[in-house]
Amino acid sequence: MSELGITDNDIDEFLLDYNQRLSDPLMALEFDEVRRAIIKSWDDVQACPGSGKTTIVAAKLLILEKKLRSAGLGVCVLTHTNVARNEIIARIETYPSGFRLTQYPNFIGTIQEFVNRFLASPYLRSIEMNPVRIDDDACAALMSSRISYRTKNFLAKNKHASIFELKIHHETGEIQVPGFKNESNSPSYKNLTEVFLERVDRGYFFYSEMYYFAKKCIQENAEVVSALRKRFSFVLVDEMQDTQKFQDDLINELFLCNDVMLQRLGDPDQAIFDNIGGESPNETFNANSALVPLKSTHRFTADIAAKISGLSVTGIGELQAFKEASHDTPHTIFLYTDATKINVLERFCELLDALEINNQSRYAKAVGGTEGQGGFISEYWPSYDRAKSVKTPRPQLLIEAVSREWWATEADAAFQYALLMQCILDLLRRGGVTENVGAYTRHYSATSLDSHLRTMGAHEEFKGLLTSWIMDGTPSKELWKTQCTKLLSVLGIDGEEGLVKEYLVYSESNGDDNVISPAGTANVYRSATGREIEIGTIHSVKGETHDATLVLETKNHQFDIETLSGRLAFTENGSISGTRKQKFARQLYVAASRPRRLLCMAAHQDRIQPNVRAQLERHGWIIQLV
Repeated sequence: MSELGITDNDIDEFLLDYNQRLSDPLMALEFDEVRRAIIKSWDDVQACPGSGKTTIVAAKLLILEKKLRSAGLGVCVLTHTNVARNEIIARIETYPSGFRLTQYPNFIGTIQEFVNRFLASPYLRSIEMNPVRIDDDACAALMSSRISYRTKNFLAKNKHASIFELKIHHETGEIQVPGFKNESNSPSYKNLTEVFLERVDRGYFFYSEMYYFAKKCIQENAEVVSALRKRFSFVLVDEMQDTQKFQDDLINELFLCNDVMLQRLGDPDQAIFDNIGGESPNETFNANSALVPLKSTHRFTADIAAKISGLSVTGIGELQAFKEASHDTPHTIFLYTDATKINVLERFCELLDALEINNQSRYAKAVGGTEGQGGFISEYWPSYDRAKSVKTPRPQLLIEAVSREWWATEADAAFQYALLMQCILDLLRRGGVTENVGAYTRHYSATSLDSHLRTMGAHEEFKGLLTSWIMDGTPSKELWKTQCTKLLSVLGIDGEEGLVKEYLVYSESNGDDNVISPAGTANVYRSATGREIEIGTIHSVKGETHDATLVLETKNHQFDIETLSGRLAFTENGSISGTRKQKFARQLYVAASRPRRLLCMAAHQDRIQPNVRAQLERHGWIIQLV
């Protein structure tokens, strides 16, 4: 595929076109030699926080599209989250070639979407098991509503048993029945099995189950792999560090071959999601010492880069910051006692006030590794509610998405529109409405639904409904009924379908659109001066950028900042050993690499020894006793 290779001339042409579109010449984009090499090659890359990885991916895609179009080939971009997918699409969609990248034969989406669309769903339809809904929460809710009172008590008494575990194992294909290691004649076992079969019969599947059906699809249809390789000659995997082993194995089986150009990008130092659910992390990327390092960051200054370099598990070394160090910025470690721990957030806010950092909660956040009580986040602020720490709320009814209570912490209409579209797509799935693509059917995406409605001449009516909900909030019960009738007509959904009727129920609990929850869906601490900071977990801020971040010491068998104090003070060098210590290091590295301007930490006075404090001060930290 040498004729499809990217050259420096291709990059120069792209930059010329890109920069000519800018209204502000100061925003002109440039690529240094390291970034040019990554765009031109297909080597796997370790990209540090704030390195501009998404911009590199977008540029590579736009350059590739021209070459692929003439060759009749497609590119496949796999991400882990919808947020990452949307970020890539947002960078390319203003270009005509960017729009084409979202259309056949190309694919930009999550690994889960890819598995569902190209492997698992076609296989299920081939064995007459039509997937109606693929969603963990929906599966659990359906089964919870069907199990007997006796079975509910059984699950409640067994701390290791959860209705979420009643599913097909993604590797073995065996049915896992929570609370039972073997088959049983007990009433609870029989009830759980019956509920499982009902769920599958209704077309409800867990995300992980789709990987088993994907594997079956490959095993029973040898031509599937060759067809995918022929269509997707170029494959990019973003946020590769969060890929679990079974996902990695599937990607390798499909695309690790001479017929496909495969590039994986991510940062093993930020791998905090790769073993969620007890699954094994990937081996081909996170343990690969030959990754091409991208060590320069646009996000934070050189003084922050120097302070966090000791937390790198891979040993990538000190990051290179494009921003010069701000020598008067008081990066602070607050040392508290048992009695003063609850004053830490107030001290952080006082520092933010002194530095005149933007007083909006999303610009300054305090994060910790562990929720709950007993050395956890709530000990800093007893009002912390772990139920509000979910990054993206999932309305159970459409009316909940319309209610302004869900938007209390989100100022822009883009969030409101995205939430409503997510719910509309959910409604289509409930109604069994799909689109035809060649010989296959699939669930609508936001893009394909928009295209369909334009073709049908219903786009303006649909847009009007969404606009009224965004602008006016929750309607009256009578108006809601009229709006739902119109929505069902526009979308071609049978309103008598049970799952549809359930989703469109009017909830009076959200009926007053003038009542907005003070904290909305987030944990927001308000200082004595009225400053707001959001409190959450480290996992919840992955991928974010703040003006200021406070990292709270928490405990998981051991206290994380205490365990890594030697790395922060550079009294401990060499590789970081031990599974737990490496886990702590990755979490603190993610948290400490969020801020542009100010990095702070909080730990107990008794856990940071005097000699360590002295070394921390030598490396530019301000030590403040609380």
